[in-house]
Amino acid sequence: MIFRINPLVATSLLALLGAVTSPLRADWNAVTALDTPVTQLSPTTVKSQTPEGKGAQAARNALAAHFRTQITANEAFLKESPEDPHAWESRVRLASAQARLASLTADKEGVQKSIAKLRTLEREVPDASLKAEAMFRRISLQWQDMGDTPDQRRENAVANARSFAIAFPKDRRAPRLLAEAAALCNAHPELKSRLLEEAIPLCTEETLLQRLQDDKKQLDLLGKPVDLSFTATDGTKVDLAQQHGHVTAVIFWSSESAPSLVWLGYFAKFANEVPSLRVVTVSLDRNQADLTAAMNSLNITWPTAFDGKGWQNSIAREFGINTIPTLWLIDKKGRLAFLNARDSYELKIRELFLKN
Repeated sequence: MIFRINPLVATSLLALLGAVTSPLRADWNAVTALDTPVTQLSPTTVKSQTPEGKGAQAARNALAAHFRTQITANEAFLKESPEDPHAWESRVRLASAQARLASLTADKEGVQKSIAKLRTLEREVPDASLKAEAMFRRISLQWQDMGDTPDQRRENAVANARSFAIAFPKDRRAPRLLAEAAALCNAHPELKSRLLEEAIPLCTEETLLQRLQDDKKQLDLLGKPVDLSFTATDGTKVDLAQQHGHVTAVIFWSSESAPSLVWLGYFAKFANEVPSLRVVTVSLDRNQADLTAAMNSLNITWPTAFDGKGWQNSIAREFGINTIPTLWLIDKKGRLAFLNARDSYELKIRELFLKN
């Protein structure tokens, strides 16, 4: 398995591997370096996964390997330095990594046990200045299991985000949580708009502010005709204005994004069973060879827009796309019906087919 990881994380991994043949020497810098998430697979990995579905499995394997490395690093640190000033923070990181690995393997009991550990650590916080860290990590993990229905998940996410923002209005993560809660409110535009308005005054980060403004741009498009036309990589001419009478899925993704590959593996199987569904995609890749390898791996042949500009893709910037994968659903009249339906696309697509 080959996956991309930044140089600081790579150095940390080597330091941890060195402990196998030398006395254990935990390093807090090595532990914190592993906070950087693995979101990219190398072209070598993607190209080697030719059978259908293997690209998604490669992405899951890379994410699981990263979480296991985080667990190993924190266990090593706590074994050598249980009384270190950073020990409490390491326990928080350990519980977080355990929860994420459990979530990846659909171990709901494991996720709940880890969240319970974080609740205990939140009560045992040694310094009030660290309380925001504990609360944020717990909330970010609970985000994966906010309830059994979309309404429950939305309501709990909004409540958690607002609770954090009220408790820590100057914390840079407060507007980020509000933004994540807003992302669950695509079917409730008025609530989404209020959350964005609450987040923007708290935001001090230029990149996050751009995301919030992008979200407002997308919100303004909801319910309106989508003006999208392009020449696909295979020479196909695509114009959504010519798709009237059909339900169309527009997917924004990248072959370098592990979450995109995992999600597309599932969506492609569903789409193959619904031949009346039209699908087009917009690639945020920079290398067309990587894109082609990923499409072959996933056995998808949908018309795809590509300009090699990555996140500066002209279509993505025009529509304010700031997260991938993003799934837009266009109704039979060519209007944007759902901003991002990636977590409940089966139900929403069938709903659109039933409408005139």
